[in-house]
Amino acid sequence: SLSGATIPAEILSAFVLENLRKVAERRLGPVRDVVITVPAFFDEQRRRATQKAGQLAGLNVLDIINEPTAAAIAYGYRQGLDARQQPADQTVLVYDLGGGTFDVSILKVEDRTFRCLATDGDVRLGGKDFDKRLIDYLAEQFLAAKGLDPRLEDNDANQLWLDSQELKHTLSQRKTATGVIRSGGARHRVEVTRDQFEELTEDLLARTEGTCQLVLKQAQLGWDAIDRVLLVGGSSRMPMVEAMLERVSGQEVDRSLGPDEAIAHGAAIYAGLLQQQEPQPQDRSPHVVNVNSHSLGVVGIDPKTKRRKNLILIPRNTPIPHRARRRFRTAKDGQQTVVVNVVEGESSRPDECIALGRCVVDDLPPDLPGGTPVDVEYHYQADGTIEVRASLPSIRFSAQVAIERAADRESEDLEAWRARLLGMQRDPQPADPQSAIEPLDLQSAMRQLDARYVSIGQLAARQQLPRKLRKSGELLEQTAAQAADADAAVKRARQELASGQDAQRPHLEQQLQAAQRRADELGRRIRFHHLVLGRDCYKAGLMPPGTEQLTEQIEALIAQIEALIAALKTD
Repeated sequence: SLSGATIPAEILSAFVLENLRKVAERRLGPVRDVVITVPAFFDEQRRRATQKAGQLAGLNVLDIINEPTAAAIAYGYRQGLDARQQPADQTVLVYDLGGGTFDVSILKVEDRTFRCLATDGDVRLGGKDFDKRLIDYLAEQFLAAKGLDPRLEDNDANQLWLDSQELKHTLSQRKTATGVIRSGGARHRVEVTRDQFEELTEDLLARTEGTCQLVLKQAQLGWDAIDRVLLVGGSSRMPMVEAMLERVSGQEVDRSLGPDEAIAHGAAIYAGLLQQQEPQPQDRSPHVVNVNSHSLGVVGIDPKTKRRKNLILIPRNTPIPHRARRRFRTAKDGQQTVVVNVVEGESSRPDECIALGRCVVDDLPPDLPGGTPVDVEYHYQADGTIEVRASLPSIRFSAQVAIERAADRESEDLEAWRARLLGMQRDPQPADPQSAIEPLDLQSAMRQLDARYVSIGQLAARQQLPRKLRKSGELLEQTAAQAADADAAVKRARQELASGQDAQRPHLEQQLQAAQRRADELGRRIRFHHLVLGRDCYKAGLMPPGTEQLTEQIEALIAQIEALIAALKTD
């Protein structure tokens, strides 16, 4: 929610997608057609919401595919799966540990077909959970040493989160890392070893191992049937992930793909295939076959218990599209309506599943005796649309209807949100912090407010700060020093790459990419610290000289934002 107004998830996703479109268009020109990837374990509500978000962002969504499938496509093309070569068939396990979700998928790459055999995962497990363990450990160490909990103050908690991420990244490269924790004017140095970090998170890693074993069981395969184990997602860089997979699989993991880029590369390849002007011959055209990640069923009455029950028609990990049929019977004499409630989930209890929608067959012939057979055919199509057909074979009566998800939001409602938050006008140019304030939508107003805080923070950082602001200044100075070191590391990596031998290039390129990511992250941190310093200056009334115009503009923007939020509440 934002100031009491609950914002639909589709709108927040549209923010992200629209920003990605802007970034791409600065390099590529106009972008409209896209393929969006999602975690394999996303249910249909999340997939539909993602598709709607793409539409709200002004994009033509060609398809939504699972992230492990996209990674497998990238791998297949790296192995020569194009018009020139014919690689051997392979069975690939994709271990995808991202920032917020975890998936394991097994895919069969045969000729030019990418066939998903089984998938499972956890949408509530990711790198952030490993970060949280480190955050809590550092905070407890600080609390024991200084009697203060840095998690209780917003700025300290944010900095602790950033420091913990940095320590985690360092521990992926070295066996020991040191962090300096600050809170309440106190500071404490904490040394963390890789062994300590792995001990703190061993249960999280064990959860991912258990999921790997479960997916193998679902695919009816053993580790000896897996030809390649691919690592995807930034969190898969942790050494303990590779060690665990090599231990259980008995083979080296495949690191030929960049874990951060593999999914995007695969999606781009797939989008290019979908947009080919000249269709490929059937035997040369790549084909993707996915499975449903959650069982789909209907709600019926158990004849023994007389209770409602989820009767699964299409079990999870069934290749889609797929048709299934089940026979029910009318409950009483003269029943004129049959209602088919469609649910998604593994539980036998409907209230523990997700209600997707319902199909109502009414105007049945009169005087039907109780127990009349009703055949329900359930068609789960590749695009996620469910089609239900109900028929009474004894009287040759049938009805067919394509249902929509029960949880789908009304399009008009989402379009109204888009008009309020995203704005319907063309994307504005980056605002000059010294320029006058024009009427803005909420997103633009908040962006311009942040820009002015950053400008004040940059001016304040050049001067002697009063005691009240020294903490923010110290954090900024520390980050600036780290950024200077990171920029120097990027320069060295580029020089080494330019003078290195061909055999060294893959390793040197990885070093350069890692150094550049580090420099980019610190650049974002510096801007964040400038923003915090500028905001603290404004709130404390300690504005640097020459910022009178900025102060007036901040007041005008705050008033405008409050008015926009008030309008949202009244609507």
